[in-house]
Amino acid sequence: MTKKLIFLAPLSMLALAACNKSETPPAAENAQETAAASAADVEMPPAITATGTYRCADNTILYVDFLGQNEAADIRVGEKSALAVRVTAPKAEVPAAGTAAAPVQADPAGPLTSADGESSLSGNGDQINVKLAGKGAQTCKS
Repeated sequence: MTKKLIFLAPLSMLALAACNKSETPPAAENAQETAAASAADVEMPPAITATGTYRCADNTILYVDFLGQNEAADIRVGEKSALAVRVTAPKAEVPAAGTAAAPVQADPAGPLTSADGESSLSGNGDQINVKLAGKGAQTCKS
């Protein structure tokens, strides 16, 4: 008798497992597809193209990550793990209808500035000019 119960237990489990099948209704699938199609394309942030460590005139150490084609930079003061200040290039003006577009520049016109306008950075490579919030403008060398 116990052999019959041991044999019947897996069969009953299999029968119960088959009863738990559920299907997603087609309306829910269409809603997911519609939501995915209506989502706007997400623009990726610019890639890090160069990284530099700089010592300024007041012995401050800066870690600078240059992003994209001189589109932006992240400035960290003192430590690599410090909170970064993002400075970006000024936005190019959209030409009015009927006028010729300006040629694309390799370097941004003017220094990179932060959103609050208190920090700025110009130059790249071995020497940069930087102005940080609460400090004056200074030259930093790598």
